[in-house]
Amino acid sequence: MADGKKLKMFIIILGVLILAVVSFGALEYTSKTGFCNSCHEMNTAFAGWDTGVHQSLHCYECHTDEGIIAKAKVKANGLREVYIHFTQDVNMDEVETEVPESRCIKCHDMSQQDEYGERVVNFHKQHEQFKFDCLTCHKSAGHTKNYFEGFENEACKQCHLPEKQPG
Repeated sequence: MADGKKLKMFIIILGVLILAVVSFGALEYTSKTGFCNSCHEMNTAFAGWDTGVHQSLHCYECHTDEGIIAKAKVKANGLREVYIHFTQDVNMDEVETEVPESRCIKCHDMSQQDEYGERVVNFHKQHEQFKFDCLTCHKSAGHTKNYFEGFENEACKQCHLPEKQPG
């Protein structure tokens, strides 16, 4: 009878160890940048990233906060995205991902004139008062070479092209 309990305990421990190894392997595999492109919906975004100025960065650097809890949230959201991938048609033009300014500022300190030049630094200073986040003007940053939306941006037009008042 004691041998039966030992065998049962051995099988349980072995099962837990196998589950832990498989889970760790899955976490590592799904944390690779290439995994982000394993769904066809991501092809355009991935191709833009792969040829853009941010190609040396891992997806997590812009799309995840630091820490284990943030990574767990991303993994949970990833499971939701896998479910959506298999159960719905996804129009990527309608998908928006939150990228808080704090993630941009980790790498881009816009007060550094030596790095960005006087014109760019002054431009950012002029617009600080409006409390725009980085994506207001740089919506496509990270997924294209055209990282500045420029004058075509609707936010720019609100201030720089006011509607003509009837006369």
